[in-house]
Amino acid sequence: MKYLILALSFLTFTNTNTCNTNKNEKIAKKEEVKSQDTSRSKFYINSLNGKDVSEEKLHITIDEEHNSISGFSGCNTFSCKYKTEKDSISVGFAMASKMYCPEKTALEDEFFKALSEVKVKRIKEDSLFLENNKGTVLFYGIKTPQ
Repeated sequence: MKYLILALSFLTFTNTNTCNTNKNEKIAKKEEVKSQDTSRSKFYINSLNGKDVSEEKLHITIDEEHNSISGFSGCNTFSCKYKTEKDSISVGFAMASKMYCPEKTALEDEFFKALSEVKVKRIKEDSLFLENNKGTVLFYGIKTPQ
């Protein structure tokens, strides 16, 4: 009987420690995921070529780990790759979904034309400035809370 009580006590204490270890591992994994997310920044676009477009809900997500830009251009979602060298950025050809929104065609055309002209990316505090090679701000956006 003594041996049975001793064995049960031993098993109880070793299982308690194992549960705690699993809990600590889960917490560590959550913290790791949070740290990985810092390389992705989402910005709501307030201005496109100097025009207020805040009502359009346009957004750009910059993923620095994968050198990609994705987002919403008014009707379609899109993604593209980019390269950086010192202060300059070169945005590749954007691939977009193929929704047809006749009322948004002009907005999307302007969006993708401006995106192809981006040469400088500046982030100041929570603001994104994408500029052409003349220093004209093509996109101005505000970082979304994560």
